[in-house]
Amino acid sequence: MSSNVLSGTRVLVAAAVLLLAACAGPDSSLGGATSASTPPIASTTIPATVPATVPATVPATVPATVPITVPITVPAAAAPATSVVLAEGALAVFDFAATQLAVGTSIEGRPITADRYGTPGGRRVLVIGVIHGDEDAGVAIIDELRERDVPDGVELWVIESMNPDGQAAQNRQNANQVDLNRNFPHKWGVIGEPGNSQYAGTGPASEPETQAMVNLITQLRPDIAVWYHQDANLIIPSTGRDGRIRARYAELTALPLADCCGGGGVYTGIAASWAKNELQKDSDAVAFIVELPGGVLSTQQVNAHANAVLTIGIEG
Repeated sequence: MSSNVLSGTRVLVAAAVLLLAACAGPDSSLGGATSASTPPIASTTIPATVPATVPATVPATVPATVPITVPITVPAAAAPATSVVLAEGALAVFDFAATQLAVGTSIEGRPITADRYGTPGGRRVLVIGVIHGDEDAGVAIIDELRERDVPDGVELWVIESMNPDGQAAQNRQNANQVDLNRNFPHKWGVIGEPGNSQYAGTGPASEPETQAMVNLITQLRPDIAVWYHQDANLIIPSTGRDGRIRARYAELTALPLADCCGGGGVYTGIAASWAKNELQKDSDAVAFIVELPGGVLSTQQVNAHANAVLTIGIEG
């Protein structure tokens, strides 16, 4: 073969090599078709395939699944043992098998708690020691009940105070200057303004303390609910089962049965009235106020009231 032919052949081979290298470069659509002698070509195939597939598949699948599954499964996994908060600002759902419940929080951040004693599933008796912050003699009765052996068949729930801010400041009202015993939803009415001793708030159950108690009682549905006040030293009479239980409590504590509190008071949005109205939607439950005497109760008085609570719990 002549030297001209060989030279021409070498030129053609060189041109072919250059052409193949150009075809396998960054603009190639041939994927990973490379040989061991050309390692740089392999690295240029990744950018060629990823942009072609990722935009087409990821947006089509991820949005269709993530929003559906995450909101359903995450809250269930995060549920506490004693109460479940459905969402910020929503009402708590209570587990009444617990021995203590976080019922709510006051305006100033103090906890409102309910403690359970006695027989789970027995007759539910709820006792609230304080609603007006400067009428807190009922706390001594709550403390005594905590130390007692609760009779079989009675499920006793006690709340020391539903107005811990008022109690701490020794004010009748809560920290918003609202009389909580005028703030309950049943027959709520406008009373006064901040600074008025019976100011009823901006609306029915406007206060977090009231909301907490409404939520608890609506779910707990006690058979008997007792609210302590001062200092009228009496129990208002009633009729039927309600009247019988009130009369029995009065007999055991030497309190008179008598009408109360005339002379200018406005009695709308009352806690015990709301509770009675709510609970009697599906039962003959009893809710009433015990007006304690003024001042600090004697040991004898504290024992008498604790005995009365447990007795009406047994007798029903």
